[in-house]
Amino acid sequence: MSALSILLLYTLPFWIPAIVGLYLCAANRNAISFMAGLLTLKPIVTTPIWFAILAKDLRPEVVKLAVSVLPGAGLTVLAILVFWPLFSGPQAGVARTLLALDCLRWLNSAAIVALASAGDFSQATGSLVCMLAQIGLALPTVYAALALTMSLLVTRGGQAQDTA
Repeated sequence: MSALSILLLYTLPFWIPAIVGLYLCAANRNAISFMAGLLTLKPIVTTPIWFAILAKDLRPEVVKLAVSVLPGAGLTVLAILVFWPLFSGPQAGVARTLLALDCLRWLNSAAIVALASAGDFSQATGSLVCMLAQIGLALPTVYAALALTMSLLVTRGGQAQDTA
């Protein structure tokens, strides 16, 4: 298999989030769209960092778990600080939903690390890790679809209020 085909294979789960995230950031109709776009693009940045952390032999395992959560959780905290006014305004429900879905993504990654690092690794644990990994690969695309839908609904809702 050529290096290009391997690169394409490993980046496949991020194509739709990249397109949607860039669209939401570029269109920038409102702050919710921009926040949704940035949070949609976040896994493209954090996943390589997460894999680099997993490649290190960090001991004890709780340190590896804590450090592996930092890329996703750190950028989530940064997003909360930057977009803080959205969490108390008329679009607070949408902002909180986007934030909760974002937290679900990095909590899934933390669960994978916690289970894979457990000393007693059984077949059931291996199956659960594989299932969580599949979910983790799907979450960026699912998040992108939900973020785009919510952003469009907020934008259309705002336009409907402006014309009324």
